[in-house]
Amino acid sequence: MARESGSIKGAVVNEAIRLALFLVYYLVLIALGLAVLAGAVWVSYHLSVHVLPEMHHGRGVIGVVILMVGILSLAGMFGLYLIKPLFSFTSNRDDQRVEVGREDCPKLFELIEDLADKTGFCLPKHVYLTTDVNACVFYNMGFWSIFFPVRKNLEIGLGLFNSTTVQEVKAILAHEFGHFGQQSMKVGSAVSITNTILYHLVYTDDFIDRALQSWRISGLLLWRLFGIITSALTFSVKYLTTFVFRFVERGEMKLSRLMEFGADEVACRCAGTDAVISALCKTDLLAERDETLVRPFLMNFREETFKVPDNYFSAADVVAVCAERDGCPSLRVEVPMREPKVPDTVESRVKFDDAMSTHPELVDRLEAARELACVCADEERQSAWTLIPEEVVQKVSDRYFEVRCSEQEEKPPRAAVSEFRAFIEKSYAENAFPLTVKPFFARVFETFDLEKAFETKVEKNPMTSDYKRLVGCLKTARDDQKTLEMIASGEIDAKRFTYDGVAHTRKTVPVEAHQKYVDDLISAVAKKDAELCSYLVHRGNEADQAFVRKQYEEVVKIENLMLRLIEKLKTHDECIDRSFLKENLNDKEYRGLCVHVATMEKDFQDSIRELVQDVPEIVSIQPAASTLIDYANKKHNSELEFSSDAFQELMNMRENFATLCQDWQRKCLLALARFAVS
Repeated sequence: MARESGSIKGAVVNEAIRLALFLVYYLVLIALGLAVLAGAVWVSYHLSVHVLPEMHHGRGVIGVVILMVGILSLAGMFGLYLIKPLFSFTSNRDDQRVEVGREDCPKLFELIEDLADKTGFCLPKHVYLTTDVNACVFYNMGFWSIFFPVRKNLEIGLGLFNSTTVQEVKAILAHEFGHFGQQSMKVGSAVSITNTILYHLVYTDDFIDRALQSWRISGLLLWRLFGIITSALTFSVKYLTTFVFRFVERGEMKLSRLMEFGADEVACRCAGTDAVISALCKTDLLAERDETLVRPFLMNFREETFKVPDNYFSAADVVAVCAERDGCPSLRVEVPMREPKVPDTVESRVKFDDAMSTHPELVDRLEAARELACVCADEERQSAWTLIPEEVVQKVSDRYFEVRCSEQEEKPPRAAVSEFRAFIEKSYAENAFPLTVKPFFARVFETFDLEKAFETKVEKNPMTSDYKRLVGCLKTARDDQKTLEMIASGEIDAKRFTYDGVAHTRKTVPVEAHQKYVDDLISAVAKKDAELCSYLVHRGNEADQAFVRKQYEEVVKIENLMLRLIEKLKTHDECIDRSFLKENLNDKEYRGLCVHVATMEKDFQDSIRELVQDVPEIVSIQPAASTLIDYANKKHNSELEFSSDAFQELMNMRENFATLCQDWQRKCLLALARFAVS
């Protein structure tokens, strides 16, 4: 994609205008609230002075009093709703943060102070360490922060220190100092605060919203009427404010992207272009590895047999080593990166500028850094871990596990790194697909005639590069299909985009053309999947052939069962979702909800029984199957009464069922993959 167009000065002016318009809008809202309040006081005064004395019946007096109280309550509640952002305060809190000072990390603070001297920008108010692969500037905010300066804090994720040098970390921190010093940061901060105010005004529920909910369903008709009117007024404000929110947010996103380029320039001048490029590339890879590999493994402490590793970062190194054996790119402290990792995926046909993205594309940032061509003579090539004492690293690790395990009734036991390494290596040995055939088996096959494939004999190995390319094309095409649907619905804010090199607008999204492309790919991949089945099922002796047939049959049985279940539950899900969107259900609607939930439970229980009947081995091998069988033998939801606990249990069981089926399919596919390379 082309580099972000426009200057940061223009973006600041644009966003300042949007911010000014917001302030005008909000002042109008406050004026409206005051006008409503003044009107309510005037009407109440008129009723109390001129109408109430004329009332001679108790019922009439009560009615006028309720009317007066209702009008004043309406005005008070509506006015309070409009001005509540003036007194809101958002604390950017994360219990996993560990605050450190110069006495804790002298070398790190020497680096921070050196950057402050070089850039001429102020030091952060506080410095915090976490386990994340990230560094950021953050601050607490409230409405008045728009007008008064706020001291910024610096958060440094020690996940960045894996495989990076001091110079590369210096580049990362210099980037954050670039944010500290940007004049546009003042506008950006004001806009962030504005967006927080608008977000809370529109999307969050507090005591006012809960009071309105109770008011709307009051048993007294006249009093309930005022609650409904007040709710309608606040809803109208919310509806209008959503457009203001998007208007301000769009400008902030563009300004944010341009500010990233400005901060990168500061980093290049402080640490050198080479260090910035390497840091950006390594951080991108480290973040992906942390999200997709390290944290999923470290979340296994929720399982009864899992032990928490003694040190988060040592455990992350163990996972990284195993991941490299499984095909993930390697990272080394002494080896700088000059180019980002090229993803092993087919390029998307859909190209668009993401107006709501806060960061530019990595390739654009690298290109801008190369153009600066800044050279640093005194590069520090030692490991970044030399900046942090071991006891501080351990403290950050302990804090992470302390927070993550805080909800556990029994804290999981600790494991030495050697024990954790054995656990991880065993997991990889048992669950990793052989690299050479991974693209063909680490997925569910497309639908083909299984019996016909069993009867057909294929002599030549079909696992070719063309087959691999087709599988990759289909995966990307399905992702593109979702993207096109989101563009068409407005969920992705892309008024213009290109599809296969041709320009389009939201009105001309080529949904049908792309669907044909997807269908053609499905047919081509299904044909290759059938050839692979025919090739494998005729390899080896009779026992081998029977083994292969069984794996294929179980994969297909489970896939068909899941598809049938999804189709059966689709209608129930849609009706239940519609019911949940309504705030008040009448008797007929409530009864309909109960019937749908009870019927959903019965259909789901039938699927559990069908799975156990078709794949009986699953009961003895998978512990989760026993829980599902127990659930299938009892009635939990009634056709006469809705229970939120019973409904939640049903949804949890559905999720467990899907996980069980996917795990069993993966087991069968893994067995086929290992047979293919044997």
